[in-house]
Amino acid sequence: MKILIISFLIASVGFCTPKCDESNLIDAYAFPENMEELIPYENQDKFTLIHNSGTEIPFEVFRNSTIETGGCDHCCDYYTYENEELFVISDYPFYDIQFNINAGEEGIFNYGISIGREYFSLEENMQMSDSVKINDQYFHEVFKLKSNSYSEEYEREVDSLYFNYSTGILKIIQQNGDTYEIH
Repeated sequence: MKILIISFLIASVGFCTPKCDESNLIDAYAFPENMEELIPYENQDKFTLIHNSGTEIPFEVFRNSTIETGGCDHCCDYYTYENEELFVISDYPFYDIQFNINAGEEGIFNYGISIGREYFSLEENMQMSDSVKINDQYFHEVFKLKSNSYSEEYEREVDSLYFNYSTGILKIIQQNGDTYEIH
């Protein structure tokens, strides 16, 4: 009898959910006009990082541009936003690298890089170095992004990342001291 009553209550809740006759687009978030200047890679770009032991690791970039939809489950209003994903892939056993960029309100966007278990957020108010020498090359307007976590269990985790908008990933430093630098 309890099962019958519970089934009836669950079914009646489903019928009480309001149905939309039509959906209502409340906003469409787009990237600012200068967004392409902040994305350092094109689809099928290739670059190489060199491990401090001398091993060269080739990477290839795959870009995916979409317009996503968001909203709530119980209302008819929804919004759309531009989304850009870059997958940086290597045949060498290295971490997966992914760039995610999502458009938000009034030209604001979320931009971050995932490497292994670490996520590095690229924000407009980050501190930047004017010039940094990496692998005998000078790079300008470089961000040094530091990981917030440390785990002895995962000593190969990424500790920090050097990045700029014109070249992309310049240097990766792992917690065990290994480094990977742009070729």
